[in-house]
Amino acid sequence: MKKLYLIGFLILTSVLSFAQSNEEVMEMLTQTAASMNCMQCRFTQQKAMAMLSEPTVAEGLMSYNSPDKMRWEYTSPYSFALVVDGEKITKITDGNEEILDAKNGRMYQGIVSIIMSSATGKKLFDKSTFDVDIQDIGDFWKAEMTPKKHNMKRMFAMLTFYFGKENNIISKVEMTEAGGDVTLIQFYNMKINELCD
Repeated sequence: MKKLYLIGFLILTSVLSFAQSNEEVMEMLTQTAASMNCMQCRFTQQKAMAMLSEPTVAEGLMSYNSPDKMRWEYTSPYSFALVVDGEKITKITDGNEEILDAKNGRMYQGIVSIIMSSATGKKLFDKSTFDVDIQDIGDFWKAEMTPKKHNMKRMFAMLTFYFGKENNIISKVEMTEAGGDVTLIQFYNMKINELCD
């Protein structure tokens, strides 16, 4: 009987210590994100859809200035950008600018929030919005985020973020949509706190 109690105690201890380290990793990643004043990088985006045999691939540039300015621009195979300045969102298609109204702005605000969180890690671990599970997978911290809110669940079944352990900065994000399609965004050539305005 004592052996059974000992095994139970060891299992409980390991579960509790993992939960604590999960919180510690989230705090570490959040602190790194909070220290980011600006960032510029390139990205590739692959979208795998059930109806297509090959994923679609796009490339682009992203720039971010704290606290709430961002430009997410696709450069290939098409030209499209979202520019965020606080609450104002501007959509640029083939050089034509359109400031989004409140109705369209709400939809894009959700997308922009995910993009900005993806790129910077800020406000990523909001426990009212996501259930978070962080795993140590060698060179990366893998954060699996399961949406809690109905409107987010309609878009996404899971968001998975990968943070490089050498700098605690996000390196890729995988978005699994409610319908099963998967989008993978990988960030590279990052310049952090180098070219702030």
